[in-house]
Order: sequence, then C-alpha cells, then structure tokens
Amino acid sequence: MTLLRALAIIALSIGVTAVILLGWIGLIFVVDTYTPVAMTAEAALNLMLVVLLALIGLPIFHTALYRWFWHVRRRTAQGAFPVGQPPAFGSEQTAPPPRTVKTTGQRCLYALVYVVGVASLITAYAPLGHQEALNAFLARFSAGRASFTSLAQLVIIFLPMAASFAIIVPLLERDRRRMAAGLADEVEVLRLQAKQEWLFSFATAFVMAGFTAFLAGHMILQFLA
Repeated sequence: MTLLRALAIIALSIGVTAVILLGWIGLIFVVDTYTPVAMTAEAALNLMLVVLLALIGLPIFHTALYRWFWHVRRRTAQGAFPVGQPPAFGSEQTAPPPRTVKTTGQRCLYALVYVVGVASLITAYAPLGHQEALNAFLARFSAGRASFTSLAQLVIIFLPMAASFAIIVPLLERDRRRMAAGLADEVEVLRLQAKQEWLFSFATAFVMAGFTAFLAGHMILQFLA
C-alpha cells in the first residue's frame, strides 16, 4: 500500500466518522425537538448505524461479494483450485463480473429481494429494544463469553444463511435443470449463472450486514447504555 493511498484511507475514515457523529447529534436534536418520541442517545446511534448498514453497507457488501463469487467461478473453471476450496476472500485481484442481459422478471426479483432484505435488517436490528432482547436471549443460554460467541454465530450467521439457502436453492433448481439438459444457449447460460451468483452473494451480504448490525448494537449496549 502506497503512502498516498494510506493517507486517503485515513482521510476517508475521519470524514465518515465526522458525518456519523454529526448525524447522530442531529438525529437526537430533531427527534427530541420536533416529535413527541423520547429517544435516548444509544437508541439514536443504533438506529442510525443500522439504517446506514441496510441502505449503504448491504449494497457495498453485495457488490464486493458478487465480484468475488464470479472470480471464484472463473478460477475454478480454469482449474486454479479445487471445487469447494476457494482462496480467502480478497486475497486475489479480481476482474469485473460479465455484463448480462436481465429479464423483466429477473429485475423484479432483484428489486423484491432488496426491499425484503433492507426492511428485514431495519426491523430486526434498528430498535434498540430488539438488540437488548437478542443479547438477553444469548446471555441467558450461554455459560460464558466463548459460548455466547458460539451461540451468536449460530443465531446471527448460520441460521439466516441456512434459511436463505433453503429459499434460493429451490428457486434456482429449474435454471439448473435447463443448463444441465443443454436447453440454454451461451448467452442464456451466462444470464442464469449471473442470477445464481447474484442471489448467493446477496444472501452472504445480508448475513454479513446483519452480523455487523448486531455487533454494533452489542457494543452500544456494552459501553454506552
């Protein structure tokens, strides 16, 4: 990493931190001044962070993972590494994913997935009371810090991922059969492969955003509440 790039990252981090702090103060002022709702500083910070994660973080995660999943598909097809044994995320340079033509139904599906994903993240994690209830549940059934972490991984990561895959796999079964039977030309195969990578990368990004939102809420409850 060059010095100029390091300085740019530092400057960007300072700018983002300043924006978040100003937004936090502004949100508390607006809510307390113009609405009858009583909102604590902790609840305002959690709400703001979760909304930012849902509206900005989720698309960023998704874009990065979609590009990485395509990279893994290409490199696997080239025999660079065995199937099911990809390199660590971000460990290799990646090329942009191929451009594909999307059908109207595909665009509607993508829009629906994003609406449901964003709404789910905000509904689940934005209210600080939900974070308190989730942390209380994890603490109640944990014997210590290690088991708390393991249970959190199960509830926040593995269960949502399993549920997402349980929805996606049957949804893509018809496409898989078409490709296996040779009923799709090269352009159609590329479109269907892009659909697969898009949905699986979104599921992974959704889980990452959810875990990050939980982690933010947990830190707020631990150090600010």
